Amino acid sequence: MMDVTRKAGMFVELRDLKFAWGRFLLMGSVIALVTVLTVLLTGLSYGLVDSGISGLRAMPLTDLAFQPKTSATFSQSTLDATTISSLNRQPGIHAEPIGLTFFNAKLAGDASLSIALVGIEPGGFMAKGMVGDRLGRAPMGVIISQGVATHHVRVGDQITLDRSRVQLRVVGFSPKATYGHVDIVYAPIDLWRQATYGQVTGGVLPRSAQGLASAAALQVRPGVNVNAVGSRLGVEIVTKQQAYQGSPGYVAETATMGLIIDFLYVIAALIVGAFFTVWTIQRRSDIGLLKALGASTTSVVFGAIGQVALVMLATTAAGVLVGTAIGSLISGGAVPFSLQSGAVFAAAVILVIAGLVGSLVGVRRIAAIDPIIALGSAS
Repeated sequence: MMDVTRKAGMFVELRDLKFAWGRFLLMGSVIALVTVLTVLLTGLSYGLVDSGISGLRAMPLTDLAFQPKTSATFSQSTLDATTISSLNRQPGIHAEPIGLTFFNAKLAGDASLSIALVGIEPGGFMAKGMVGDRLGRAPMGVIISQGVATHHVRVGDQITLDRSRVQLRVVGFSPKATYGHVDIVYAPIDLWRQATYGQVTGGVLPRSAQGLASAAALQVRPGVNVNAVGSRLGVEIVTKQQAYQGSPGYVAETATMGLIIDFLYVIAALIVGAFFTVWTIQRRSDIGLLKALGASTTSVVFGAIGQVALVMLATTAAGVLVGTAIGSLISGGAVPFSLQSGAVFAAAVILVIAGLVGSLVGVRRIAAIDPIIALGSAS
């Protein structure tokens, strides 16, 4: 008898989907739209992250050493050559100077753009991992990332930095890399010092600035206690991932996008909860009949949850397909957008779970339905 009532319950749930398809289509369309919006916001969130830290993420380093109390921010930190040399002498640590400064630059024809000038040691592990051995071959020579190259900059062209009036000569290209939503230009560390600290002296490096850098790029072997090293040498050592926090706008952008996506999950749960609460009230007589025939509350509840799961899976899958198609059209344009399959899948799973959780509000009412009262009110 129990198997018969359980099958009857499933039959009723499938019958509802067939004969009340208009209501389910309306609710499913809303869920699909929420899914599309979630996919697009997820892609935008990852695009903003890529635009903010892709250059730093591509650097062949494990940790960075900054001046204390600078929040891993390149523009606030300054280290001298003595400190960097001391770091390099520590067992298990290989250290090199790295500088990063934002500049407004002039291209041929007076076109302007913002760049992040990154100074690295020619021939060091940073240069070998990003630009090979091309850096330092020519005086004032720099390697530009593909984002700068889109401004029709070619090898041999000059880039003039505002303020210092230092003129850089393009000697090569590197893959697209950005920091703080600004395209990166790689320069020898001495040229970076000349551009950064020679602003007042017309591009001439003052003696007081010799050997300075924004931070130290570190390659640290596993097992090294970097906190103890940092405390002993008076620097703050952070992992590459922790250094992302110092990128301009990184924390605020990721927090804002994450909050918006979380609200979408809540909205999905509320939509499904409201729909199935009303739907359960309208089906009181059907549920009462099933219970009167011997169906247990558990079987009826699981049948309702199965109905919700089927609707959520179908509409969320449709929303993911539409959102991915729209995202593929946006990718590569002016809007920073990057679709990650893992992130999209995770967002879809959370949406389905949110819908199931929201439906529990309506499903809970099933347990409270008395078959005699429900049948009596229906008659």
